[in-house]
Amino acid sequence: MAVATAATVVGPVGIPAAAAAAGDPLPLVPLRIPKLDQGTWQQPDSKIQWMRDNKLAMFIHWGVYSEPAQGEWYMFGSKTKPTAYRSQYAGAFAAQSQSFDPVAWAQLARDLGAAQVVLTTRHHDGFALWPSRHPNAWTSADAPFPAGTDFVTRYVNAVRAAGLRVGLYYSPIDWRYPGYYDVTGAKPPSPALTSDCVLPNSPYPWNYEGTDPAGFDYHENARTMKNEVYQSVKELVTDFGAVDDIWWDGGWLAQQGTDADGSFFWEPGQYRDPGNGWPVDAAYGETEWGTGKPLGLTGLVRQHLPNAVANSRSGWVGDYDIDEGFGVPSGPIRFGRLVQKAFSVSGGTWAYSGDHAMSLSSALALIVNSFVRDMCVIVNVGPDATGAVPSKQAAVVRQIGGFMTANREAVHGTRGGPWNPVDGQYGFTFTDRTVYAHLLAGYSGGSSFTSPSLGDAKVTAVYDVVSRSPLPHSTTDGNGVTVTGIDRTRYPDDTVVAIVLDRPVVPTDIARGCPTTADSVETSHGNVTANAVDGDTSTRWCAADGGTGHRLQADLGSVRPVTGARIAWELPGKAYRFRVDGSTDGSTWSTLADLSGNTTAAQVQTMTFTARTRYVRVTVTGLDAGAWASIRSLEVYDRRFLDPSVSNSATAAG
Repeated sequence: MAVATAATVVGPVGIPAAAAAAGDPLPLVPLRIPKLDQGTWQQPDSKIQWMRDNKLAMFIHWGVYSEPAQGEWYMFGSKTKPTAYRSQYAGAFAAQSQSFDPVAWAQLARDLGAAQVVLTTRHHDGFALWPSRHPNAWTSADAPFPAGTDFVTRYVNAVRAAGLRVGLYYSPIDWRYPGYYDVTGAKPPSPALTSDCVLPNSPYPWNYEGTDPAGFDYHENARTMKNEVYQSVKELVTDFGAVDDIWWDGGWLAQQGTDADGSFFWEPGQYRDPGNGWPVDAAYGETEWGTGKPLGLTGLVRQHLPNAVANSRSGWVGDYDIDEGFGVPSGPIRFGRLVQKAFSVSGGTWAYSGDHAMSLSSALALIVNSFVRDMCVIVNVGPDATGAVPSKQAAVVRQIGGFMTANREAVHGTRGGPWNPVDGQYGFTFTDRTVYAHLLAGYSGGSSFTSPSLGDAKVTAVYDVVSRSPLPHSTTDGNGVTVTGIDRTRYPDDTVVAIVLDRPVVPTDIARGCPTTADSVETSHGNVTANAVDGDTSTRWCAADGGTGHRLQADLGSVRPVTGARIAWELPGKAYRFRVDGSTDGSTWSTLADLSGNTTAAQVQTMTFTARTRYVRVTVTGLDAGAWASIRSLEVYDRRFLDPSVSNSATAAG
């Protein structure tokens, strides 16, 4: 018994040609597929979901640089030599810092509405806020600090006691080491240092303190610095319990190039190369349990903190990216990866440089324009040497917290979208059956708003998120909704309207968790058929050999209408050739989409078609060299949809 199908012409982003009459198809959330880099996979969605859900974190820049009160880059900017910097500022900071109150920090984070705090355990000046055990380390255990001073332990304990997640910032960059500017030992450095990295009329690093810069062993000095980094990271991932986030800052060398450019030196991936020119001494590095292989920085983190996330600033790809600074995010949604917007509420430096702060409007512009683009945010404060957050910064932080409390349902646990924002005007977040329209400061529509097409959904309620008051609304041609009577006076920088639908905002994958079978399974590596429908792109089904003709089949449980499918293949950059068939009885099959001639090397393929079927089968008909029949995700839909991340979707064949 064959399934009935009807051919559908598919546009450049998967929009059926005759969609407008019933309302445009709704966008799916594009898939994030973990990447493998330098021997380590990015964390799966399940281990970064807390960042997506919580949305907001608080950053704290605090250290010896808080004493001169000119920002965290003061030592470099003033070209203060390492010994002079330490002698001038460590004593005063040691005295004043004893009154710091990490419980107050944690409370301020709660007032902000944050679920996580990140502390600068060591910045570029090289001062460690905990008693690090490398012989060349400069730490809170050194005189003139009182014996036993450990700022990080007190911070971690206070943050955990407040029910918040713990993040530790660490910078491999260390201005105490001239070798940082010349890891290869070329004399003078080649390529030449930028002008801000040397003193006038000298080709040598500004932080060298000896009498013979040309005769100094920069290569060995750099290796000592690397040894300290590995010892420090080993301590951070073993001494402070289950840390949630390692916030790297500075894989670049000599303040040139990119973080990835410095990977050859730092070795930030899973393993270190035994032949690397800057070997880490056994006393400071660590080997992998069971294999004895020398671990790189990410391998070291993952061995002790398998659930922790890390950003991309070590030179490894990272579990999430950073968008740093005061530029307001614009353009489309940042789907396919997690991006954290990082900015300092001071409006200037990250560390203390006086009592000043940006306006609430400026802060909300950064925050909300991130949320509607599916980004999360980390808001920085810079306490003074006593640990007190300046009053103006604290006031803005608490104002942000008021906004977060009032609009909590439109932020926490939501995703950005499903539609792209309009720069300076409005954007969206959504969850389950509710879409939230965020009307920004520049919105020109007054007290009314018209949504994009809601597809096949119907509106069941519309209300103001802050007051919970119902709002008048009416349906438009194309199945949008026009809302009137919106009060934009409470939060004019972001007035949020909730639009509740009679079904999920985003079409639901009806193949999720369905029974699956295949003609071939690579069971020895755990790549079983159920992995293709578990909703986890870090798992996959794979055939037991590299041949073609292998099939994966999903049973939807009953004959039902379907509108298309989305497949995520194992590897990027490979052209998978395949056919999708359907059947009502599991015996007689009809073709739903034939991509046997596919030449597109896209990891994700989207197909639309109309059919009534119970079984959906994918047959791999051709493979590029190096690819096997292997599917990370097979999704099937019963509502019209598009995938905004797919620029060339498949054309279905009936």
